[in-house]
Amino acid sequence: MKNSPDLIAFISATSLHLIIGGVLLMNVDFDLPKDKPKEAVTIIEASVVSQKMFDDLAQLKADKLKEEQRLRDEARRKKEREEAEKARQAALLKKQADDRIKAEKAEILRKKLEAERVAAEKALAEKALREKKEAAEALKRKQAAEKKALEEKQALEKIKAEKLAKKKAAKAKAAKEKAIEEARLKAIEDAKIKAEQEAKRKAEEAAAEAERLRQAELDRQMEAEFSDDFSSARNAKQLSEIAKYEALIRGKISRNWTVDPTMKGTTCTLAIRLAPDGLVISAEMSSGDRRLCDSARRATLKARTLPIPKDPEIAPQFRDFDITLEPDV
Repeated sequence: MKNSPDLIAFISATSLHLIIGGVLLMNVDFDLPKDKPKEAVTIIEASVVSQKMFDDLAQLKADKLKEEQRLRDEARRKKEREEAEKARQAALLKKQADDRIKAEKAEILRKKLEAERVAAEKALAEKALREKKEAAEALKRKQAAEKKALEEKQALEKIKAEKLAKKKAAKAKAAKEKAIEEARLKAIEDAKIKAEQEAKRKAEEAAAEAERLRQAELDRQMEAEFSDDFSSARNAKQLSEIAKYEALIRGKISRNWTVDPTMKGTTCTLAIRLAPDGLVISAEMSSGDRRLCDSARRATLKARTLPIPKDPEIAPQFRDFDITLEPDV
């Protein structure tokens, strides 16, 4: 349709030439030349033909203009339609773009809301988990505290039980020691009574023996001059035996004796009484440093028994005797 005006112009020009050519052919006389008068007719007809031709040309021109106007109108309408279509397409594209933007915004909002929902659910889940964990930890701490309290209570009860057991044991031990001490004192007392009885018996025997000895005194005096050497040797032996048992007694006391450097240079003399079997009946301060004597007395009583000689002539000297002690510091 773009070439329609040119085509119409071409058709119009061709038609005009054909009409003119046809008119000219119709006016050509192919017969023999005729008389001159016919020229007027030819001129008139040519004028008529020319007028018609011009009318046709005018009509063709008018048709051409009309066609051109139609084509312009058609082109304008086409352009309007195209512009309208473009506008429609643009509006459609804009609408689609707006819809897409709205959809994108809606999707963004949806995703945001979804993310917020997920975040909220996650936060709630984390909070629940945290609370659960805190509750578990609190329970664990509570159980640990209860366990610790129970252990402490049990430990205290154990300590109390141990103290009570120790107290009972100490009480039992004290009772036992008291019983032992009472038995010891009773034994001492019995030994004392027995010793007194024995002493009384011996005194009676001694009195009888004294008379016998008195009678024999003269004989012994007579024999004395012959036994001086023998007596000197025996006395030396007895003195050596006494020193030996004094050393043994000091040694046993020392093994139970607690002294300190401040006691150096001090001495103590104890008056000690022993049973025939060496059991310590008593130990009292005779002279010397009181603090040293107190510790020496405790050591003597702690020893319970002291060594005594078996020689019947020496043994009586260790039944009631004094001994001087010095601390080894």
